[in-house]
Amino acid sequence: MKVGEIMTKDVVTLKLTQPIEEATMVLLRRHVHGAPVVDDDGRLVGMLNFMDLKRHAGEERMVRDVMWPAAAVEEDAPIQEVAAKMLEEKVRRVVIVRRGQVVGIVSATDVVRLFLDLHEEPRRG
Repeated sequence: MKVGEIMTKDVVTLKLTQPIEEATMVLLRRHVHGAPVVDDDGRLVGMLNFMDLKRHAGEERMVRDVMWPAAAVEEDAPIQEVAAKMLEEKVRRVVIVRRGQVVGIVSATDVVRLFLDLHEEPRRG
């Protein structure tokens, strides 16, 4: 199974030049814990989560000042590659890209849910 089959496609993204206060409001409004950071061309350049933003609350800084490298795989990668990336990089989210453009995101919860769905015992009626 390919990662493109389980990824969330409606991805909240942040811009490099967004003030961190604005980025915080975006995450709160969309009820997400983190988001990929993209440049003006929509290319993945980093990742930021709510705790990072909270740590810098009140500072007049931009997203680019507090982001960190994003874990990413191509959308045609197998699910196992996403799980391995999460373990290797100790992250809970992997950004899915197509030629550098953000097209989705997969969380650890998505991977666990898939595992449980694939290994669910048939119900007896």
